[in-house]
Amino acid sequence: MPDRTDPAEQLIRSWEANAAAWTRTVRSGGIASRKAATDAAIVSAIVGRRPRRVLDIGCGEGWLVRRLAQEPGCATIGFDGCPTLIAAARSSDPGGDYRDLTYAEFIANPDAVDPGVDVAVFNYALLEGRAVDLLSSAASRLAPGGVVIIQTLHPWTSAGGSYRDGWRTEDFSAFAGSDEAWTPMPWYFRTLESWLALIRDAGLAIETLREPVGETDVPLSLLLVAARTA
Repeated sequence: MPDRTDPAEQLIRSWEANAAAWTRTVRSGGIASRKAATDAAIVSAIVGRRPRRVLDIGCGEGWLVRRLAQEPGCATIGFDGCPTLIAAARSSDPGGDYRDLTYAEFIANPDAVDPGVDVAVFNYALLEGRAVDLLSSAASRLAPGGVVIIQTLHPWTSAGGSYRDGWRTEDFSAFAGSDEAWTPMPWYFRTLESWLALIRDAGLAIETLREPVGETDVPLSLLLVAARTA
């Protein structure tokens, strides 16, 4: 029986609890940092590689899969472990390839996704404390020359006064016009050093590190592009 006090288990349950509010907020443009820079940053990082196959891990309500469908010759698979988010994605994009697949299921059976992926992407979707197996599973799906792209909260601007690895809580209070009833969500904070160690331990090496900024010149995210080591 799952330990309901475990932050990792709470993280999974919070996505289901927040699925409808998250979908409305994303689709209404209620997250300022996304409008300012981070949506464009992840799209640019992916499209710049001219991929034929993209795997969106933790695809949520499917916005990135829908956006990449606009790129000629780019086929995208999205999967998420939240059934409500996958249902929202399929409803908005019946022709898209969206799969109801948890991270644990993907780790146990990476072959649930065919190999030969040019880009595997985690866009604010690598929030677990123990993530090396997930990252390794994603790397195993890559085609020769393929990369994993991670966009996440910048550790220097999201530390909240404590620059140490550990579980934190997102209460969603910063979202514009947020009259939604949010359930607090645990997420795992990593220092920059820990991000680099995680990528190394997953058998990857950093190819590019970017720090998208908005009008305030404060980094809004950390964007990492990593390739498999020989």
